[in-house]
Amino acid sequence: MNKDAVKFLRNCIEIYSPSGKEEKYSQFLAKFLNSHNFTMRFDSIGNLIAEKGKGAPIILLSSHMDTIPGELPIKEKNGKIFGRGAVDCKSSLAAIVYSISKYDFKPYNKGTIIFAGIVQEESSLLGIKEFIKSNIKPDFAIFGEPTKIDQLCIGYKGRLCIKYSASTKIGHVASSWLYINAIDICLKIWNIIKKSCKILTEKYCKNNKNTKYFNQIIPNLTVISGGNLTNCIPSNAFIQVDIRFPPSINSQKILDFLENKITKLVQDYQNPKKIKIIVQKSISSQVEGFEIKGNDIITSALRWAIFNTINKKPKLIKKTGTTFINEIGSHFNIPSITYGPGDPKLEHTDKEYIEIEEYLNSIEIYKKFFFKFFELYQKKYQN
Repeated sequence: MNKDAVKFLRNCIEIYSPSGKEEKYSQFLAKFLNSHNFTMRFDSIGNLIAEKGKGAPIILLSSHMDTIPGELPIKEKNGKIFGRGAVDCKSSLAAIVYSISKYDFKPYNKGTIIFAGIVQEESSLLGIKEFIKSNIKPDFAIFGEPTKIDQLCIGYKGRLCIKYSASTKIGHVASSWLYINAIDICLKIWNIIKKSCKILTEKYCKNNKNTKYFNQIIPNLTVISGGNLTNCIPSNAFIQVDIRFPPSINSQKILDFLENKITKLVQDYQNPKKIKIIVQKSISSQVEGFEIKGNDIITSALRWAIFNTINKKPKLIKKTGTTFINEIGSHFNIPSITYGPGDPKLEHTDKEYIEIEEYLNSIEIYKKFFFKFFELYQKKYQN
């Protein structure tokens, strides 16, 4: 067992770093990478950016440094390490950082490694929004988060989070026919969203039984609020809707389709009763879906490394969630994937743990990956 690598992981987990309080952890990582000849800097909101090597290709390896709030007892038992962040995402980050600290560029394997430790993934997403404004120009990217050791993720769905607010005129329920119920308006908007997503799915999304839920536009009503008096027609109400959609359709197409339908709804209500209705929308999240082909050199190199470490054929997966790879891949327009040890089902639970053997294997996988990746790049682009 590589005791030094295990100690490094324990040190990472022992530093409690909920969103907005990552500084102690980031300083620990910076000191470690600096001792292995990486150049270091922090951006204006605390993202850690470390660099080693020179020239093309430039590969970005990134993960988030924060966890959800709530400390957990840290213990090592039955080949596992338990603690907050053990899965999400400190074992992935530790495997990346430890492996790149051991990589030395050879004359025949030239290139640049950039590591980015991102803040506030679990809260405001300010970290990634600031990071993509930086002047780095990577050619490829891997984001470290748990996928299980024999799986790598090549696709994520996009996300729209929309709030619709309806305002009408308050009135007594005894003469309810004279008024328009703001809650009714919101529920009708929700029905429009459900029907619209079904129509758009049938028109723009691929029908593949193996990725059934990945290829659907799936809306969810997550918050509803309205009214405050039992004997009055509600004059104010709002809903929050979360829509996850595949890379085959972009967010603006969905928004435009909904806008036309909801505008017609408001017009139909106002014409007969001549009561003014105000419907406003605000978007708190608008992230495009992202997907790459399974035969890109970054995917090929990682699959090779996985097989040659654990002697198991890796799977290519697509997730129905949304992550930083959407932002990174779309913004930089580069091949980007997600990989890391651990079971994603343990994220945000009080039973977080990482199998030590899986963590150590992931370090070996990353080491082999770098060698194969730079080799494939040289063959494809330099010869």
